[in-house]
Amino acid sequence: MQNAVIKISGMEHEGSADELNALLSNIDGISDVRVSLMDAQVTLKMDENRVSADTLVHALETAGYASYPKQDEQEKTSCGGCCGGGCGG
Repeated sequence: MQNAVIKISGMEHEGSADELNALLSNIDGISDVRVSLMDAQVTLKMDENRVSADTLVHALETAGYASYPKQDEQEKTSCGGCCGGGCGG
């Protein structure tokens, strides 16, 4: 089992958090789902032999929530390839 943190956008109220908890808890290979409305993220345990972070992101996006694994956050903000490395500073 591996711990995963997924950042979520579009989660605006407790009902959204409940919906995400139910959605993720029903995916085979996922356990210990904890949704933080305040931090706009989900922490969970996943069996990487049964489910991948990409699968989770796809399921969340299908439900209407833009998301990405938290380890990708630095890459998204530091131009780690977002524009071919030519950000100019």
